[in-house]
Amino acid sequence: MNKSILLFVCICLFSCSDKFTKPSFISFNIENDSIHVISKNKLHCPLYIKIINRNTEKTIFKQLEAKEESVILSYPKTKVDSNSILKKYKFLGYYGRYPFKDYETNHVYTLPFQKGYKSLVIQGYDGDFSHKGSFSAKCLDFEMAVGDTIVATRDGIVVKVSIKHNKQGTTEDYRDYGNYIMLYHPDNTFSQYVHLKQYGNLVEVGDSVKAKQPIGLSGFTGLTTVPHLHFGVYKPTATGLASIPVILDSIPGKQLKRGDILTKK
Repeated sequence: MNKSILLFVCICLFSCSDKFTKPSFISFNIENDSIHVISKNKLHCPLYIKIINRNTEKTIFKQLEAKEESVILSYPKTKVDSNSILKKYKFLGYYGRYPFKDYETNHVYTLPFQKGYKSLVIQGYDGDFSHKGSFSAKCLDFEMAVGDTIVATRDGIVVKVSIKHNKQGTTEDYRDYGNYIMLYHPDNTFSQYVHLKQYGNLVEVGDSVKAKQPIGLSGFTGLTTVPHLHFGVYKPTATGLASIPVILDSIPGKQLKRGDILTKK
């Protein structure tokens, strides 16, 4: 992921920094003689819960659909309490459905800018500057001026909008200040648009959008050296989202290199 944004979005969607702290998507309910571990998905897309036994490392997955609430574990209350459950298990929440099935590898995405717009590719797949690791390797950076319109590359649902920041810099301290919008697509993939202008969103969480629909304004936020749009498409994996190669305007993304000039038709 471009070491500016994406970077911090999501491999683990929720914070679990304190070893035995209850994650925000987990609650406990005592009913009759049982204690139930309940997970509530507040997102407008599927969410899967990864439950790891801290002692044995055995892992199980529980799937929740958008806005679904479900019991994921149950125990007799005479044998355990909430603290002992948190001590025994680690709970992690990730975007999407897992195990992941094949996505539409031949789907043609539209370029993320408006018709007639011309843009320079400033970093392609596996770029030496910041497109490294599974989350960022298959991402693209497009030169865009602050305030230029960004469009959805594919039909989807807005699942995340982070747009409050107005800071930019070239050190790691600025990594988490890259504004972004994330969409969920019909084949269980996600797309992300990063470094947006402060309050430059043209859509809200929960909105359904169409390809070529304006969704935001380009900016200069986060960890970056120049104004640009960082764009990537992702699939769910056992450890979070990973970037995948796509076709943009009939051009395989892997063919796009630094210095290429693209014009939206």
